[in-house]
Amino acid sequence: MISADMAKAGSERDYREYGWMIISANAFLGIIAALIICLPSLYMLSDPMYRESYPLVGALGTALVGFNVLALVVILVPFKRYERWAWYALWMLPLQWLSQFAFFPDLAYLALALLTTVGLILPYRRFFPTMEEPTRVE
Repeated sequence: MISADMAKAGSERDYREYGWMIISANAFLGIIAALIICLPSLYMLSDPMYRESYPLVGALGTALVGFNVLALVVILVPFKRYERWAWYALWMLPLQWLSQFAFFPDLAYLALALLTTVGLILPYRRFFPTMEEPTRVE
């Protein structure tokens, strides 16, 4: 028979595993979205009105690719080891999606920020275990 403690530990491990999976999928989607921004469409290159603004958009896309690659590395190594600094650092991902929502109000950015926040909150107890109160000596 499985004891209650073992069943509880198994269920805690399950939702902790979903946390890093959600955040890594989010970073991977960020890389794909940034690559789409980086690559010029034929319309942008052929229209003289957009030809001057493409270097700025390309630089933004390149910066977002680098940011999301760095986030993915942090997720796959120190975050999976439950290092606290990684948990704090990865709060930049929901802030990234919220800043994109501020400039381009699309509900997809807001949904991605919420999903990333859920992915960070799920393993919270693993990063910050509760301390048991010390026993008093009388």
